[in-house]
Amino acid sequence: MPTTKQTLLSKVNENGELTELLQKLLRIPSDNPPGDTTAITEYIQQYLREHGIESDIIVTKPGIANILASTGEGKPHLVLNGHLDTFPAEVDEPWSIPPYSGELRDGKIYGRGAGDMKGGLAALLYSFVKIAGTDHKGTLTFTGTSDEETGGEWGALWLLENEPRVRGDAVLNGEPSGLTVRIGEKSRVSIVLEAEGKAAHGSFAGYVGENAIMKMVRILPFLAELQGTPARLTDETLRLTEEVMKGYRQQYGHESETMANVLKEVTVNIGTIHGGSEDNIVPAHCVVKVDTRLPLGITPEEITEIIREKIHAMDPSIKVSWARPPQIVTESTYSSIDADITKTLA
Repeated sequence: MPTTKQTLLSKVNENGELTELLQKLLRIPSDNPPGDTTAITEYIQQYLREHGIESDIIVTKPGIANILASTGEGKPHLVLNGHLDTFPAEVDEPWSIPPYSGELRDGKIYGRGAGDMKGGLAALLYSFVKIAGTDHKGTLTFTGTSDEETGGEWGALWLLENEPRVRGDAVLNGEPSGLTVRIGEKSRVSIVLEAEGKAAHGSFAGYVGENAIMKMVRILPFLAELQGTPARLTDETLRLTEEVMKGYRQQYGHESETMANVLKEVTVNIGTIHGGSEDNIVPAHCVVKVDTRLPLGITPEEITEIIREKIHAMDPSIKVSWARPPQIVTESTYSSIDADITKTLA
């Protein structure tokens, strides 16, 4: 009897079914917003049923559906994860190829979400079905999740907090990231700063009212100073980071000497500033959104507390919070280069 690996390799060139699967997924709109994944989960459930596999559709709020299926039992447990929703197609824009056509042209498949990430979703689903038909070891779980494009609160996050079956020994995610095996990722913390002032006519600025924008301007230099804060890397992650930086230098030359530091340091982007309504009115409100990316060794809680304490010392009236929805905060991740899953993929 052929092994699971031999069976999969024999299916690689049989890509007609995979191509057709991707085209059908692309022809089912799942734009987010609004985020309705009812139709696409129902199609996937039918596809699985046609291959003798039962699945569960898990609706976490009206229109927000996730799908879960498993095969086998015991350890090891590998989870295949892909999201079902896509960015909106903006159908009023002049698309050269209709966004929900799934058209195959010159060896390429076109459609909203072909890259992010129905292509990866189709590959995971196809692989799951083929492995389910073999005498494989352990447990294999397929998860199709919703709400990824707007934070994942009702998709992957909900499943992690409420559905034990999605927790495995390793996870493969089909996001479009090239053919490089990626075993680590910086965390993201989106921070919102809010300043309140007091409106007045602009002709009395400096004498009457309180300018919320000027409050915020005074603390922006501090935020910029956070750029480059070093991380506390372990010996293993430092060694791996240095190896990746060598690759950067080989690929990009001298321009990468400073760019490679992004792997070891905090980055800070003051992304949006909103305040005021007219130039002749003292603004009573100002909101700044800041995107920070943190390497291993610095937690979201740590960077938030650093920001909160410093800003409170400068101006205690300014509020510091995490962006929603949900809280746009992710933990940095790392899988050992010696882990079985890493070695297998490499």
